[in-house]
Amino acid sequence: MKTGKEIKTTTKNYNVVFGSVNNKTPRAVYINISAWGEPTSEGDNINYNRLIKNINKRVKQLLYLTFENDETFSKDKTIVDLDIRESGIRFGKRSFMSCEITLFSDLNIPVNTEFMKKKLNEIINIVTKKVFDSNDDFDFHKKKK
Repeated sequence: MKTGKEIKTTTKNYNVVFGSVNNKTPRAVYINISAWGEPTSEGDNINYNRLIKNINKRVKQLLYLTFENDETFSKDKTIVDLDIRESGIRFGKRSFMSCEITLFSDLNIPVNTEFMKKKLNEIINIVTKKVFDSNDDFDFHKKKK
């Protein structure tokens, strides 16, 4: 019996899916943001490992600050899994980026309610604008070419 719920939404430069594994008692919800990242500057001495770690850290910090005064999700129970393969990153070539965010809540509000859709869309907009769009090292695009 399938009890999960998944909702697809799109933004200008990102493919976004959010949902829960169990929609009847959703203790955890996930947001998956994917795009194609293209480096903005050329150079052999750029440490992409450090740049990717900084993006991951900024997502975690932003979520922590966002949930500081919000009772919907726990600020201490958040999982961020950012995946960009640094070995294939080159100037002029787009690399796939996937960021999965898992949020935990005690409220048990189903994902397909208007309240939860609004709350998750707010989080998606905050993360995409303040982390990915404001990043000086990568430009993110919805498609590979």
